[in-house]
Amino acid sequence: MAKIQPITFPLNAGTATEMSVLILNFETSATTCTTYYELKSEATEEVPSKVLSNGNYTLTEQEFAAWGEDNSWVEQCVADAIGVTILSF
Repeated sequence: MAKIQPITFPLNAGTATEMSVLILNFETSATTCTTYYELKSEATEEVPSKVLSNGNYTLTEQEFAAWGEDNSWVEQCVADAIGVTILSF
């Protein structure tokens, strides 16, 4: 899960501060893959996190080829595609 620059959703839906990305199944011969992402609010002791937005993003062949061993690369590809800024600490 990546911390993101806060995104406030309209109609008091909430503010997303986290992004999670799930890489969906793909064959070993694949040249691309699809992901499922969720933008979530931060959980507190009183309130669990809330999914404010979700969707799918398919990596391009170039993104898939550049993936390497660092799974945060996939998070960055998704963030770039949907216009989210990942915060680095």
